[in-house]
Amino acid sequence: MSTDASTSSTSSPAAAYGWRRTSRPEPRRRRGLVRALLAGGLVLGVGSAATLAAWTDTEWVYGDGSADGGVSGVAASVFEVEQNVWDGVGGTAQFVDRETQGAAGALSFSPLQAQTLSPGDLVYAPMQLRTKIRSAAADVTLAPAVLGDGTQPFFDALRYSVRSGVPKEQCGAAAFASSTALGSPLVTSSALATGSTTGALSLGAATADAPGAPVDLCFAITLPGGSPDSLQNLGATPVWSFTSQSR
Repeated sequence: MSTDASTSSTSSPAAAYGWRRTSRPEPRRRRGLVRALLAGGLVLGVGSAATLAAWTDTEWVYGDGSADGGVSGVAASVFEVEQNVWDGVGGTAQFVDRETQGAAGALSFSPLQAQTLSPGDLVYAPMQLRTKIRSAAADVTLAPAVLGDGTQPFFDALRYSVRSGVPKEQCGAAAFASSTALGSPLVTSSALATGSTTGALSLGAATADAPGAPVDLCFAITLPGGSPDSLQNLGATPVWSFTSQSR
């Protein structure tokens, strides 16, 4: 009996019930898990690559200032002033661009000959300025005169005045008289070495088809009364320049 009891206590319950022990399929299960992970990794890889594929588009623009159909791109404006000293055929208007002292226009003084002045005499000369076709507007400054030729003592003795807005036909004594003065003063009874204030004269802008409106100027030069006899038989050529700035 003891032997039977000992035998039953050491026997496996599986044997008692007729069970068969089998090994668990661990390796096969792991292989399936690895395959699944690899497959998932491949799917994720395809999805990641797909996010890099996309349509692209490029847009270009350029700077264009040609709203009126002119030159395309960014371009400079036009700025030019020209003068008329009434030296055309028969004293008619002739607008010319003279930008050097050597090419200066000759003001024609009258009624007396400017080369035969006596103390107290006054002589007058008209001229005009305007902007050229397509030019911007201008603020103009009359610079002090320089001695172009002649003697310094006579140059220093002369006095001059300039008024704007005085037409050629009215460029005379009445235009400068206090009771009948015309236009606006740029310079009044000053030495030749005196100029106007900065931007004293304004010129309107031109258009693409026409120059700006001309502005009349009238110069007056005098040999003051009481000038010394030492100035007799002397002379001087004053030369002025107009400096313009666009606006």
